[in-house]
Amino acid sequence: MKKEILKEIREPGKSRKKKGQPKGRRNGFLEGLTGKDFTAAGLFFFSLLLCRLFVLQYGVFGSSIDWISQHSTLADYFRKRFYATGNLFPDFAWNLGGGQNIYHFAYYGLLSPTVLLSYLFPFIPMDLWVMGSSALLYAADAVLFYRWISKKGLHYGNCLFTSLFFTCSTALLYHSYNQLMFVNYMPFLLLALLGVDRHFQKKKRGLLILAIVAMILTSFYFAVGGLLALTAYAVTEYFKYYVGNASDAAKEEKRNEPREKNGAAGKNQKACEKAAGYSETAMAVRDFFRAAIRFALPVLAGILLSGILLIPSAAALFGGSSGGRGSAEGGIAGLFTDPAMWKPQFLILRLCYTPYGIGLSSFAAIALFGRILGKSWFREKQLSLFLLGFFCIPIFGYLLNGGLYSKDKVFIPFLPVLCAEVGLYVENQFIRKRECGKNWSAGRFAWKAMAELREFLPYLIVLFLMWNAKQETYFDKYWHLGMLDVICAAVCYLVWRWFPAKKLLRGRALPFLPLIFSTVILLFTGKVINQEKNVMIPYETYDSLTDEKIAEAIREIRAEDPGWYRIEQYGDGGQNIANVNRIWDIGQNISTIYSSAYNTEYKKFRDETYGINEAFRNRMMQTVSDDPLFWQLMGVKYILADTQPEGYELYRNYGTFQVYRAVSAAPIACVADQVVSESEYKSLGYPQNQELLETTAVIPDRERWAESLDGSRENADSDTNSDSIKSLFHSRFQKAELEIPETDQEGLCIQKTSDGYEIETKKSVTVSAQLPDAAEGATLLAVSFDVDNQKASHDMFVRINGQTNRLTGINHTYANENTEFHYLVTMREDGTASLRLGKGHYILKNLGAWTGTAQPLEKVERLYQQKLTLIGGTTKTYGGDGISGVVSVEKDGYLITSIPYDENFVLKVDGRKTNLFRVNTSFLGARIPAGEHQIVLEYHAPGRTAGILCSLLGVLLALAVVICEKSLPPCSSRAKKAIAPSAIRSST
Repeated sequence: MKKEILKEIREPGKSRKKKGQPKGRRNGFLEGLTGKDFTAAGLFFFSLLLCRLFVLQYGVFGSSIDWISQHSTLADYFRKRFYATGNLFPDFAWNLGGGQNIYHFAYYGLLSPTVLLSYLFPFIPMDLWVMGSSALLYAADAVLFYRWISKKGLHYGNCLFTSLFFTCSTALLYHSYNQLMFVNYMPFLLLALLGVDRHFQKKKRGLLILAIVAMILTSFYFAVGGLLALTAYAVTEYFKYYVGNASDAAKEEKRNEPREKNGAAGKNQKACEKAAGYSETAMAVRDFFRAAIRFALPVLAGILLSGILLIPSAAALFGGSSGGRGSAEGGIAGLFTDPAMWKPQFLILRLCYTPYGIGLSSFAAIALFGRILGKSWFREKQLSLFLLGFFCIPIFGYLLNGGLYSKDKVFIPFLPVLCAEVGLYVENQFIRKRECGKNWSAGRFAWKAMAELREFLPYLIVLFLMWNAKQETYFDKYWHLGMLDVICAAVCYLVWRWFPAKKLLRGRALPFLPLIFSTVILLFTGKVINQEKNVMIPYETYDSLTDEKIAEAIREIRAEDPGWYRIEQYGDGGQNIANVNRIWDIGQNISTIYSSAYNTEYKKFRDETYGINEAFRNRMMQTVSDDPLFWQLMGVKYILADTQPEGYELYRNYGTFQVYRAVSAAPIACVADQVVSESEYKSLGYPQNQELLETTAVIPDRERWAESLDGSRENADSDTNSDSIKSLFHSRFQKAELEIPETDQEGLCIQKTSDGYEIETKKSVTVSAQLPDAAEGATLLAVSFDVDNQKASHDMFVRINGQTNRLTGINHTYANENTEFHYLVTMREDGTASLRLGKGHYILKNLGAWTGTAQPLEKVERLYQQKLTLIGGTTKTYGGDGISGVVSVEKDGYLITSIPYDENFVLKVDGRKTNLFRVNTSFLGARIPAGEHQIVLEYHAPGRTAGILCSLLGVLLALAVVICEKSLPPCSSRAKKAIAPSAIRSST
């Protein structure tokens, strides 16, 4: 009986009648549908019901974390760019971050099938498309998992509750409206798992190839974990079904063979069997490698087909910058030599509860240990051992995170195979219960006691691990839930275990209570987590952020002023985050960017060279700043805001917001001859380094030296305060004293130090600082100081006249490390400064303040008078990857742009290639002679040509695999023939 049941479990896809299996329906339009179809439909609608109950009753199916600022806005930009250019494989994004390699945004769905499909439906707003597709993908996860698990010969009730257990994972639903890339690849991963089964059972590989391609194009970052899960599953399936079945057949044949009784014949037979054993092992190894190659070819074809995305993305990531706190010492290679990376540690949060892990209940860990410790063949434990190794050995976490850190999110791709192990564990429990009942009736009490202890041991192990994890970081709020979960699951197991095996409930066996209880626990845990996170966007907030009036206003501006400039939105913190990547019209350009990869030259200029304030915790958020001099430098001609910025005048009032136009904003590209060397520029301090760029451009030292024909400036690269700066620039800022009122009271202490102030406050407070020696007629206030945070693990901030600088706690993964606070704000009418001091204990050092005005308008306009005029905008040249324009130059000068420098640009002046270099320390520039010139600037994404060739090679390999698969003999029959001992003996 036991062997028959195990055989049914080992043989997937075998049709057998199970008790409780729903019957097919044969009535009307439902004719041909089976119970599995109705169950799948029920799971589909159950998933949508969870979306309604957990999210949609509180707001839209999106969040205020990354969804509103990245996933919805970047997908919308990709579609707008495609409609404007017709280029499906672009290289450059002119509209974002001053101009960026578009593969910096590849992680957010540049070639995702769901995003590409939206190109066919221009009448559906992209944010609604993202919400709808995310909910449908979540529902598809439930259906596809059920389809996959039901092919493993499990009981119908087991398949149903295991699928519900999978569906209720906190990670799946939570990230379906938060960080979409964490889970939106899951349907394609499940299709790939189905493709693995088809590969072994029917030698069909098309589904496997297509699913891998779709998974990589959707989320290449998590596809690495997905491929690892696929490989582990394929290896264990090979040993479980082919080697296992052949081994069972060989043992059965051996039992049926007659054995020689006399000594000589017996010895000869034993020798033959021993020799045959060596041959059997050799052929088994050879057959395994043949099967491995057969599996590797379609996987490799899928990876190669994705080369058009993978290679340019890798070039952008490694050539630019990506998020994270940095890799381990010695880089990736250092991970393998670090002994700590190989020391096992079981982190319960990696599996349980939190949506930033796999997000299951404690029963997942119980089932994992139960599969390993239970009574079964070793080949049936292999997948669980693989999973336990992946989860416990730290090096896997670091490698899947690119060597940057060890975050549990990268283990989400293992969710399907882990839940499959849960289902197999439950199925084995039914078998064990029947066996133990039989042995109990036979009076084998000692065997019964040992078997019961072994089956209950996983509960004790997980209970101990849960107790031991009490001090684990971030687990304190889940600890009580975890302990209660394990204890209740153990009680449910004992009740189920001792329930009479033959007693039925309305003709059905008692379901496995721990799995049902754990599913219910997950359901309520997901509800609580989604409510506690409180990241849903209320409908009113969503409507105000996506107000179509804003798009209409920008289109009106572009129609009236079709030049090349930038348009920004400025509001409160939530609005600035939401709009950091938002492009309302393809003609709109912005200087902001929020991405895990970015142009490092631009980031360095903002943070270090120019000194832009950092208002948010995440250092990758390069949000809008209300620094008026930065807006002028970056060519921000129009600003949508609620209040009037310095240097801007009201252009149009739209009621809920106003549009302001700059009195004088730099063009994005112009030719100038008022220049200083980079070393001269770096000799200036703050805020003169911002002032200088109003009237003067900065060029490399070697260019400045070459410009001096008489050689009188050959040492310009070491000059620190030359006469050229004095002749071109005179600072209009003068030193001032910022006096913060001292106080020492309960909850607030402000004490003056030799070079600043020491502040300790238990809550955020607002104080008014005096500027007794402010310059007469000053309209701008500049403040600078260093911060020494006495509570380094906590955030702190200081806000001056509405402009915020924030220092993140050192434990934050994306800590901004902003210890130098710079402010350039508009002066208040009463001559004071409003300071908002954040909670904490910190010291402000090297405090300096300056008051003054912007440079005279005539001097500013003199620098920008020779501007470049575009022909056709940024969408008509080279499929939107280049620009062309004309410029009239009175005398030899330099092309000065606010496009971040990238070595992959190609500049042609009148058809001749011209060398590019950095101007203003971080932007594109070149030498331009006097006269009328035709300018063409084109960008070539690094790795794109190699990516195209790789994809073409993948097409050829995929065709070869699909065409040749029918000419190859079935994998299963070859495996059985190769490893069957009878075949070896007959051939010898």
